[in-house]
Amino acid sequence: MQLLTATGPSLDSREILNKFRKDNPATKFLRFQWQDYSGVLRGRVVPMDTVLAQISKGGPLKATGLALCVSLTNNLIPSTPLDGQFWMLPDWSTLHPTATPGSAQVMCALDFTVPATGPVSREVCPRHVLNKVLQQAHEDWGLKFLVGFEVEFVVMKANPSTGKTERCSQGWGLFSIAGLRDPCYQYVEQCVSQLEALGVDIQAIHTEGQRGQYELALGPRPPLEAVDQLVLVHSYLKDTFARHGYVVTMVPKPVASESLANGQHTHLSLQPTRPDLEESFLAGILKRLPSLCSLCLPQDVSYERLLPFVAGGNTACWGTETRFAPIRKIESCRWEIRNIDAMANMYSTLAAIIGAGLCGLAGREPLLWPDLGDPANKDAPRGEPLPKNLEEAIALLDGDAFGLAVVLGRPIIDRYVEMKRFELSKLEVMDPESARELFIELF
Repeated sequence: MQLLTATGPSLDSREILNKFRKDNPATKFLRFQWQDYSGVLRGRVVPMDTVLAQISKGGPLKATGLALCVSLTNNLIPSTPLDGQFWMLPDWSTLHPTATPGSAQVMCALDFTVPATGPVSREVCPRHVLNKVLQQAHEDWGLKFLVGFEVEFVVMKANPSTGKTERCSQGWGLFSIAGLRDPCYQYVEQCVSQLEALGVDIQAIHTEGQRGQYELALGPRPPLEAVDQLVLVHSYLKDTFARHGYVVTMVPKPVASESLANGQHTHLSLQPTRPDLEESFLAGILKRLPSLCSLCLPQDVSYERLLPFVAGGNTACWGTETRFAPIRKIESCRWEIRNIDAMANMYSTLAAIIGAGLCGLAGREPLLWPDLGDPANKDAPRGEPLPKNLEEAIALLDGDAFGLAVVLGRPIIDRYVEMKRFELSKLEVMDPESARELFIELF
């Protein structure tokens, strides 16, 4: 399906919108959405009549010059170009009703021009960069991919007397049916029913490791489609529960004093299965895993989740069906990457992970890390320590000792590094619990 480009609409844009409006006559507003470097979902809401009028005129759709220049603390990075402009390129295959009556949403890529009438650049948009990496994988190696996500979340509620957000779902965890008797759970099934009606592949629901924690397992999709589906699932959960006075959060550590932790385990498989490429692809990821943490674990709170030999571990290692390792091999050419959480921008994160694998293929890198799932390797070293905080991870990404920028492009790495360092400087002066409340609100 063609996209609306920065130079004008595709021929079928108007047809798609008119059909959508006919099928959804109550829809009055359309959210043009993108995910920024901090993983924050941003967008512009435009009345449907205005959208159709703009497309009829043939002009491009403006986002804002600040689309990728704002930290999650709502501050502009110092290098924000005041004469720049981002343009929205909607992918109409992502057009869906939202959980909010009368509203719809569509995910967008972003073109960038400086000045506003200058040449178009796509080098700083996470969605464009992921698409570029996927094209390179297909052209150079004949590879495609499937990606599936595990969505872990907790239901919370604002306490008016304290001004704090507190955990309110208390059902027993670890697959227990007792946990499904919590009053909050009815809204989980409500969300799943609505999402399935939109074509979302939800393979299972269960209570997770701690009281009041739930997980949805999403079926495998091609990478761009998988991330679009993930964004839709997050939005439906948050919007549905919000209408009933609750807050759904995927923050890795929503309550500082509790062991409760949310991850976003990511399943990645090579298509077609290529055992001849498997080891070098995995080696490329493991070699660059410490710097990949800057994208997979994008806030200091993310590192509170990493413990030795628990929930993904804190060293660069892998193992067949080994859950204490950050990479668990499930079967030939299929892995679960466990050191990821929902604060990540998954477009750029998947671009970096797949890009690291392509670096391994290009260099024919050997798999030097032992399979820790093999009993013969029970005493083998657990690998290089992963960063202990975001600054350590950012420094590794910035230094790029192993050539990740060759695949991703230096512009998006430089912009991301600048944003995260600036963001850290703003968060450092915040009260830690106020920062955690902000994370809960956004994620």
